[in-house]
Amino acid sequence: MKVGIYNSCLLHWEVERTFQWAKEHGFAGVELHAGPRYKHLNWRQLAEGKDLDRLLSIQDRYELPITGLMFGAIPFLSPNPADRSEAREMIAVLLRAAHRLGIPIVSTFTGRDPSKTLEANLEPYAEVFTPIAEEAEKLGVKLAFENCPMYEFWPPVHNIAVSPVLWRSLFELVPSPALGLNLDPSHLVWQGIDYAHAVHEFKDRIFLAQAKDTEVLPSVLREEGMLTCRWWRHRIPGQGDVDWGRFITALQEVNYGGILSIEHEDPVWSGSDERIQQGLLHAKRHLEQYL
Repeated sequence: MKVGIYNSCLLHWEVERTFQWAKEHGFAGVELHAGPRYKHLNWRQLAEGKDLDRLLSIQDRYELPITGLMFGAIPFLSPNPADRSEAREMIAVLLRAAHRLGIPIVSTFTGRDPSKTLEANLEPYAEVFTPIAEEAEKLGVKLAFENCPMYEFWPPVHNIAVSPVLWRSLFELVPSPALGLNLDPSHLVWQGIDYAHAVHEFKDRIFLAQAKDTEVLPSVLREEGMLTCRWWRHRIPGQGDVDWGRFITALQEVNYGGILSIEHEDPVWSGSDERIQQGLLHAKRHLEQYL
C-alpha cells in the first residue's frame, strides 16, 4: 500500500505539471478527475484511440501510474430520459478510455431520482447498471462507487452507494465482479458508520481507497443540529476524526495492496496552490507513519 493523490484540488494544473509534482514529492500514483471541470484531457478522443501517446508518455516519463478515473456527478437515475441517456454515454466513454490507456478503475456515483427514497432507487439502479457492468467486464475495467452522500450539496448531485446496508443491496442486485467501491472513510465517520468493520465486510469489493478526513464541529452541532450538514467539514488525513491507524490496519488485514489516494477538500489548507500543496504533503506524512 502506497500514497497517491487525486488531482481534484489542482484541476487548473496541466497533466504533466501534476505528474512532475507528484513524482518530486514521492507520491506513488495519480487518480485523475474525468469530468468537464478538468479541461486538459479530452476523454471522448481518448476513448476513440486518439492522443493516447501523450498521456502514456507522461506516465512513463515520471514512472507514475494513473490509478483511476473519477467522475461522480453523472445522472444515471435521473427521472429525465435525456439525462439518463447522456449518463450512459458518458460512462461508456470513460470505460473505453480507461481500457485503451490501461487504467484499471473508473469511479463514479450511482445517481439518484431525488423524488424517490434511497430504497426506491434500487430497482432503477439494477436496470441501469446491469448493462454498464457487463460492458465494464468486457473491457476489463473495474467500476467503483465512491461513497459520498453529497448531502451538503443537496439536491444537485445524488448517490445511493452511501452505507453498508445499501452496498449489500447494490451488489446483490448487480452481482458483477466488475462493480466495487472507491472507499472514502471521511463520509462514514460523520454518519456514525464503523469504517474498519466495513473494510472487513467488503474487502473483495474495495478497488480503491481514498484518503480524506472529517472533523466534527460540536460548537456548530449544538447550535444548528444535524440537519444543516454544517456540523462537520472535510479535512486532510490527520486533522480530523478518522483513526487512520485503525483504518489502514483494517486495509492491511484484508491485504489491500492498492493506493491510498489523497482527496484534498480541506478549507484550512486551501486558498492558494502553495497551501494546497502543503496540505497534501502534511497528509502524506501522516499516512506514511502507518505504512
